[in-house]
Amino acid sequence: MAVAKMAVLRPLGEMLLLGVVLASPLFLCAQNSTPPATPDPGENQAWWKAITVDGYLSFSYTHNTNDPVPPLNQFRVFDFKDDNPELDVAQLVVQHGVGDEGRIGFRLKMIAGSTVPQVTTSYGMHIARDFDIPEMYLSYLAPLGKGLRPDAGKFFTPFGYEVMGGYDNYNDNFSRGFIFGYGIPVTHTGLKASYSFNSRISAAALLTNGCDAVTPLNGGVTAAGQFSAVTSKTTNLTFTFLHGPEKPHNNHDQRSLYELVSSWKALAKLTVGFDGLYADEDHAASNGSDAIWKGLAGYSKYSFTSAFSLAFRGEVFADIGGSRTGTSQTLLGFTLTPEYVFAAKPSRVSHELRHFDGKFVVRAEVRQDLSDENTFRRGTGFTDHQFTAAGNFIYLF
Repeated sequence: MAVAKMAVLRPLGEMLLLGVVLASPLFLCAQNSTPPATPDPGENQAWWKAITVDGYLSFSYTHNTNDPVPPLNQFRVFDFKDDNPELDVAQLVVQHGVGDEGRIGFRLKMIAGSTVPQVTTSYGMHIARDFDIPEMYLSYLAPLGKGLRPDAGKFFTPFGYEVMGGYDNYNDNFSRGFIFGYGIPVTHTGLKASYSFNSRISAAALLTNGCDAVTPLNGGVTAAGQFSAVTSKTTNLTFTFLHGPEKPHNNHDQRSLYELVSSWKALAKLTVGFDGLYADEDHAASNGSDAIWKGLAGYSKYSFTSAFSLAFRGEVFADIGGSRTGTSQTLLGFTLTPEYVFAAKPSRVSHELRHFDGKFVVRAEVRQDLSDENTFRRGTGFTDHQFTAAGNFIYLF
């Protein structure tokens, strides 16, 4: 009975959040059915009027030529289901920016879907498998120097070239790389403080319960830091590190992560990026020895027009000791993603639908993965490679 009940509740939960995502702009329209008047510059706007609501929907279909049994793509996150049309994620973001010094802001992100929530759910957070709250924090801009910003709550990791994806930022490739999926955390819960020294140099410090943990893993604390520099008009560089105990009920063994990320606007239409990661953890290998994992990834995106672009990612990820993927192996991945973007303008039909205005993104993707071990399923057996082709449709507002 419990299994049957969950089988009913999960799709209902997805439909509920999907309905909220689509209905929230209608609610805003109902609160203000006429175009807002131009505010008086001297008039103080009510705090709650600056709250915004945004949404993001992603649908996809992926086919694996290995026809794996069970139908799962090996070492993938989010796109791990084979030959099954998916609502990857329905995302709703309610937030209030920090704004001026001395103001309080917040951000609440809720997601539902058949793939993404299952990956992002944190240790100690007991909610439905197909629903998650990956971000929920308060922010404050303290009147100290150029403005010290503390955040308290649950937030996305500062690690990585690739991001979770949402209405305000999404990756050039549909699928996520091995570094994103197996090298770094997704979220942190705790305290974060950010400070911009000037327009080019900034830093951040974190004290958290651990990687992807809402409640403490072991009574210890994981510390992290980040330094970012805009090195020129077309380049930037970010160094991020982390150190702390990351095993449940074990505050002796330590994990360390070091990552260098950069991007370069090489040409007006060409952007390239780099992600280098090195990590180790005490006694985490499958044989009980120290584990090491490291990765290198290169990215490029060329915009042929304002609407059409082509992105490429090449990466290598070494899991020495098998602590991340379950097998000591080196993975290679090559991904090509054409993308077409066009405007979504429901307001052309009715002004009441203006909050639905956004854009549609249509993407295809082909990806070849390789390993020096036979770890990819092929039918009911195993092989050293897998090839996938995918289609992805995104609507955001």
